[in-house]
Amino acid sequence: LVDAGVAAPGRLLGADPSPARRAALRRLTIHAAGSNVALARASEILLLAVKPQEMPAVLREIAPALSPAQLVISIAAGRSTRWIERRLPVRVPVVRAMPNMPAQIGQGITVLCRGRAARPAHVAAARAIFRALGETLELPERHFHAVTALSGSGPAYVFSLMEAMLAAGRRLKVPAAALERLVRHTVLGSAQLAACTGEPPAVLRARVTSKGGTTEAALRTFERSGVQAGVVAGIRAAARRSAQLEATA
Repeated sequence: LVDAGVAAPGRLLGADPSPARRAALRRLTIHAAGSNVALARASEILLLAVKPQEMPAVLREIAPALSPAQLVISIAAGRSTRWIERRLPVRVPVVRAMPNMPAQIGQGITVLCRGRAARPAHVAAARAIFRALGETLELPERHFHAVTALSGSGPAYVFSLMEAMLAAGRRLKVPAAALERLVRHTVLGSAQLAACTGEPPAVLRARVTSKGGTTEAALRTFERSGVQAGVVAGIRAAARRSAQLEATA
């Protein structure tokens, strides 16, 4: 947030139960609040970056300190805006965010949805925060189980493909140092090409696939092995699991 110019260091506050992490906050010139309640009282925008199972206790603690003049943003998986709103004072605006792992290097995508009391200005404030981590997108909350399955879990699917490519390269006796570079840059370059051209993956795939060539041989093997069907089934399973977790929250 500081590097992206979203907030000056002196405007940021944080709280954490760990003394070591509080010290880390101070090293980043972020004020370490003495408690969650003190932090809640002092904040215009409160970002709830806690584990889903810890959320009920945290909300019980901070709810008396909040008012409709503040904005609450949650990145907790499996906790809907309505679930959060029921545990806060009436009309406190809530925005839910689902970032993903590449946010660690400013290349993520964060999907936002607004609660019943949140207004366009609240979403704009959330967008400003998460643009420091990459792209942002607003969708209705009914899509969040699919979002979890696609972008939230999605980096793991890419890493799984990379693992398979590395395994194949090892079987083909490619030197280890060269193999890692080949796989990493093939995946990175392909994603950047898709982003730069804006063309559908099917069109780009067809351009690489010559009739009777090596790529076609690989893709036909993938099809016989059910790779694409397995990916689709896996993502649908992730979406179902997200819905189950939220239903039992």
